[in-house]
Parts: sequence; structure tokens; C-alpha cells
Amino acid sequence: MIKKSFCLTLTLALGLSAGAVHAFSLGDAAKLTSAIAAPDSATAQSAELVTRLTDLNVSSEQAVGGTSALLSLAKNQLPSTDYSQLLSSVPALSNLAGNDLGNQVGAVSGLLGKTNPLAKSAAQSEMHSLTDVGNAFSALGMDASMVSQFAPTLLQFIGNQGVGQPLLGTLTSLWTGQPAG
Repeated sequence: MIKKSFCLTLTLALGLSAGAVHAFSLGDAAKLTSAIAAPDSATAQSAELVTRLTDLNVSSEQAVGGTSALLSLAKNQLPSTDYSQLLSSVPALSNLAGNDLGNQVGAVSGLLGKTNPLAKSAAQSEMHSLTDVGNAFSALGMDASMVSQFAPTLLQFIGNQGVGQPLLGTLTSLWTGQPAG
């Protein structure tokens, strides 16, 4: 478990620091070392979430892409103050909530030696409904029904970071299509 967590932390940290194709510098190595050494850092917590999601039998890139799709839906449907509150309350989500889902998945895919499954896909468009999220999951090679497995894992992670009602209830309704409770 520690080895898997370390590998995911390394993959996520490299993906987040790499962005476009850049040489890996000593500064990047220092950032990576500090992220791994600080278990409460946002990067380490992002890796923890990705680890939890890969336990659903999905790849790291699918975990990142699925999370990004759900967060994009939240960004588009929540009032901006609520979305900002979510990201400030759970800094780990900022690492997974990029404006460009395709670039995030592409960065992780590149690190894993794979092509970007979302390249030139409709899934790169903004998420406005659970149907859009399901389409993004399909573009990532997952069944759209996986949304119903991702949502509880993501909601539990967010709740464990201290986000409470009413925001957690709103996210539950948004990501499951059912009222919280």
C-alpha cells in the first residue's frame, strides 16, 4: 500500500509540475521531495484521493480525469463563492480541478507512456450535467455508471477534509442526481 501510494504521489506530483513537456529540474525534485515528505500537503492529499479512486479498479489517469469531470460540473453549477469555498477548504482538489480536463489527463497519460484518451474529444468541453460527466467517463474508457462509484468516494474525501452542510449536500445532489440525506 505504501509503495502504491508513493508511486501515485510521484506520478501526480510529476504530472502537476510537468504541464507541458519540460525538463525535470532540481527545483522540481525539491518540490517533489517536500510534497512526499509532507503527508498533509495538497499534493500528498491529491495522491491519497487518486489512490482511493484507483481502488475502484480504474487507472490513475481515469481517476484524475473522472475527478476533474465531476469538479468541472461543480464549477459550472455551483455559485462561484461555493466553488471557491470548496477549493479553499480542500486544497487537494485544486490539483485535480484544472480548467482543461484534456491537458490534465494528457499530462498523467504522458507520464504513464500512453496517449491522451481525451485528445480532441467532446469530453474536453465543459460539464453541465451528469450526462456530460458520463460522456467524459466514457471517453476515459470507463462505463458512465462509474460516476455512481466515484461520487461517494469523492464526497467522503471532501467530508473528511471538513466540508460540511450545506455544501456537501449540494455536491451530493449534483453528483448523484439525488437529494442529500
